[in-house]
Amino acid sequence: MKNILLALALILPASVFAADAGVAGFKIKALRVSGATGITYIKPDAVVQKNSSCNSDDFYAIHRDDDSYTQIYSALLAAAASGKTVYLWVSTEPGDCLNNRQRISVAEVNF
Repeated sequence: MKNILLALALILPASVFAADAGVAGFKIKALRVSGATGITYIKPDAVVQKNSSCNSDDFYAIHRDDDSYTQIYSALLAAAASGKTVYLWVSTEPGDCLNNRQRISVAEVNF
């Protein structure tokens, strides 16, 4: 039984993020919130890792209408304020960009 639970624990996270790609950890240099577009931009202190359909490599982005926007934004804001490293998962779906930037789907901050 323990082996089955362990196997499920290892397989489930991979399937949850199957349509997303992990990004190497970075610290946040800047946050930009646009009331006009509803997009929040996150400027990392490292090179933006991008998929082939998103052309810009200066910011990651999330839209205020995205699932879990409030929780992700709060985590990113806390990370920026405390200087903690951020780990993101971004969409790998073709054309799933925000203003040509990588769309954030998951954020992790270890405190």
